[in-house]
Amino acid sequence: DVRRFGLQVRRNEGAWTDVAPSDFPYPERATPRVSIVSTDAYAHGAPTTDLLAGSSAPFSAGAGIALDALSPPWPGTNAHGEWEWPLVIRRFADGAVTNDEGDTFAFRMVRADGAPIRSSVDPVLTLSVPPGHLGGTFVETPGRIGPWQASNGALYFIMEPTETDNVLMMVTSTDGGATWQEVDGANRPAADDLEGVGAAQAGDTIHILHQTSEQVWHHAFHTADHPTTPDTWAVRDERVAAPGEPPTQVAAMAARSDGSLVAVYGGPEKIRFRIRAPEGAWGDETVVDAGGSRILSGPQVVLGRGDVVHLAYTAADGTAWYRRIQPDGTLTPREQLTAKLGTTEYDVGSILPLVFVPETNTVAILYRQTDGRLWERRSVGQGALTAPVQVSERIVVQNAVDSDQVGADAIADGTSVHVLYIEQGSGHIYHTHRDAAGGWQPATLQVDGVDAQWVRGARLTRSDGAAVYGYVYDAGSDGGSGMNRYDEVVLEGRD
Repeated sequence: DVRRFGLQVRRNEGAWTDVAPSDFPYPERATPRVSIVSTDAYAHGAPTTDLLAGSSAPFSAGAGIALDALSPPWPGTNAHGEWEWPLVIRRFADGAVTNDEGDTFAFRMVRADGAPIRSSVDPVLTLSVPPGHLGGTFVETPGRIGPWQASNGALYFIMEPTETDNVLMMVTSTDGGATWQEVDGANRPAADDLEGVGAAQAGDTIHILHQTSEQVWHHAFHTADHPTTPDTWAVRDERVAAPGEPPTQVAAMAARSDGSLVAVYGGPEKIRFRIRAPEGAWGDETVVDAGGSRILSGPQVVLGRGDVVHLAYTAADGTAWYRRIQPDGTLTPREQLTAKLGTTEYDVGSILPLVFVPETNTVAILYRQTDGRLWERRSVGQGALTAPVQVSERIVVQNAVDSDQVGADAIADGTSVHVLYIEQGSGHIYHTHRDAAGGWQPATLQVDGVDAQWVRGARLTRSDGAAVYGYVYDAGSDGGSGMNRYDEVVLEGRD
C-alpha cells in the first residue's frame, strides 16, 4: 500500500534504517538507539492539522502515530499531508552502544515498501546530553552499587545499558557527575541477567557480587587511581556459589581490612554467605538459620569496627532480623528487628543498605514497615538494639517496577545518618537526616516532576572540598531504559 508511510533514521551520516516501535511494552524485545514510543498528546491515528509551510496543494490530514512503525492509509490525492511520530533517542542501546553529545540524527519518510519519499530537506537533530544524565537502567535488585569515588575524584556507578540487554557496565564521571561514560566496555564480565547486585569498595578496587537465577559471581574493577591497571576490569566471572534459584535474587558484600571479602546471597529458602580469603580462595558456605522454618531473603550488610560484618535480613512471615558475622566467620545470635514488615514477595527488600558510624561504633538499620513509613533501630558498641524510631512522615514506595525493594537509601556523614526516599504516589524524592541529638528532621523535597523508582547514593567529596550525598536515581523509566540521573545533597554545615 503506497499510501502507508514509515520512518527511517541515520546517525552521523551513516546508513538509513527503519525506526521500529519501542521495546516497551516489549513488542520486539529490543532497545535500539532510536525508537517510536507512545504518547499522551494524541490518540493513535488522530488526524493532524496543517502546521507546516511549503506546499500550496490542498491539505489532506495525515495521522498522529504512536508505538507503530507504519502510518494508517492516507486518502490524499493531489494534496499534501502531515504525520507525527513520538520518538526517543537513548544514551545507551542494546549492545551497550552509546549515543554521544553532538551526534546527529536525520529522519526521512518512506513508503510502505521502503522507497524514500522525495524531500528537499531531511529533519536533522543534534544530540545534547543533559548534565547529570547517565541513561541506562538500574540493576534489578540493587544493594550498594555506588556511586563510588576514587582518590582522584572520579565517580563510578554499576548499571546495565537496557532492560533488553542485561550486561554489566561500569560507568564513570571525571567532572563531578556532569557527564558519564562506560569504561573498559570491551572487557566487561560475560555473566548477564543482573537480578541481584551488591558491591563494596576497597581502596582502588570495587568488588561486585552478582546473583543470577543459577549462579553467584564475583567481579572486580580497578578505579582510576590503581597504580598499574587503572579503569579496567580486574576480576571477571569468578564463580562464588550455585545455591539453587532463590525466590528473589539478592546480593550484599563487605570488604574487610585484611583483604578478605564477605559475600551474602540468596538460596531456595535461606540466605547464605561465603568468605573469600585475601589470597583469593572462597571458603565453605554457611547457611543462615539453617535449622529454622522461616524463608529468608533481603540481606544488607555493612563493615563495622574490628572487621565485624553487620547483617540484617527479612523473612517471609513479615519479620526482620539482625546478626553479626565475626572475623572468624561465626554468627552471633539473631535479634528481631521487627515483626511488622509486609509478607508478599515484593516485601523481601524492606531493609535499606545498612549504615555504620565509626565515631560512635554504631550500626543504623532502617526498614519499611507495612504502614509504609521508614523506621530505624541502632546497635551501639555491638549492644542490644535500641527502640524503633520513625524516620519518614510520608509513605515510601515499595517494589517500584518489580524491584522487590523499598525506594530509599541511607549513608553516614560524621555522627549523622542521611536518608533519601521516594514518596509513594508522587514519585518525588525527599531527604532527611538524624541530628546529633538523635532526632530525625522534617524531610525536604529534592526532586519533583518525575516518577522516581530507584535511588542509590554515597558520601562523596566534590572538587571544591564540599561533602555531598551524591546519588543516582531512576527518573521514571517504568522498568525501561534511559532515565538514570545524578544529583547531590550538600552535607556541609549539617548536624
